[in-house]
Amino acid sequence: MKKKILGIVLALGLMCSFTACGSSNDAATATTAATTVATTAATEAVAEATTEATTTTTEATTTTTEATTTTTEAAAEIKLRLNVLYNDSDSNYYSTEVSADEVTVTENGQYELTFDCATDLTDNAKTAGVRNLQHLTAIFVYDQAVRDGSEAASPLKTADIRWDKVVVDGVELAVTNSDFKSALKSNGIFDTNDPINSWDGSAVEGMVEAGEHVLDFADNENPQKITVTFTIDNLEFK
Repeated sequence: MKKKILGIVLALGLMCSFTACGSSNDAATATTAATTVATTAATEAVAEATTEATTTTTEATTTTTEATTTTTEAAAEIKLRLNVLYNDSDSNYYSTEVSADEVTVTENGQYELTFDCATDLTDNAKTAGVRNLQHLTAIFVYDQAVRDGSEAASPLKTADIRWDKVVVDGVELAVTNSDFKSALKSNGIFDTNDPINSWDGSAVEGMVEAGEHVLDFADNENPQKITVTFTIDNLEFK
C-alpha cells in the first residue's frame, strides 16, 4: 500500500516538471502519461485496500456451528387386556375374545380391566350364538402385543400380580387367593392364567363346573360384564 501511494506522488511531481520546462505538446503528453500512472496506481491501491478490508471482514464474521443430535429412548411399557376363552359346546365356540378395554403398565400399581359382552364380543362369537359369560375355559389378563402378533414375548424380566377385586354385573365375588404370584409364563409372556380357570382352579368363589373344563358363574344365568382389579409389583423391564 505504501509503495502505491509513493508512486502517485512521484507521478504528480513528474507532471509538474514537464509542464514547467517543456513545450505545450510535451506538457500535454507528460500530463497524460502522469495521469495514467497516477490513475493506475490509485486504482490498484484502492483495489488492494478493498481486498484487505473484505478479507478482514470475512475472517472476523466466520463462525462454526456444531449440530447436536438428541436420541430419545422408547418408553418401557406393556399393554394388557382381559381375555375370555370360551369352551361352549352349545354354540360350538372355542375361541378367545378380547376386551376393548386396555391398560398401559409402566410401573408398579393397581390397574383395572373390564370385558363387556355388549361391546366386546366379536361378530364371529355373535354369529355362533355366544350371548354371555358362560361356558368358559378361563378369564385372564394377557399381553396385547403378543396377542396381536406384533411381539413374540413380553418386554419384562419379572412381574408379579395380585387379584384385588372381581365384580360380575355389579356383584363382587370373594377372592380366595390374594397372594402375589408371577404373571409371566415360562415362555416369557405376560399371561396370568386366571382369576377364572377350569384347569388349574379359579382365584374366586362362585364358579361351578358345567362340563369337563367348563365353568359357569353359579349365581348368574346370564352374566354380561366382568371387571377385574389387580395390583402389579416387582415390575422390571428388559
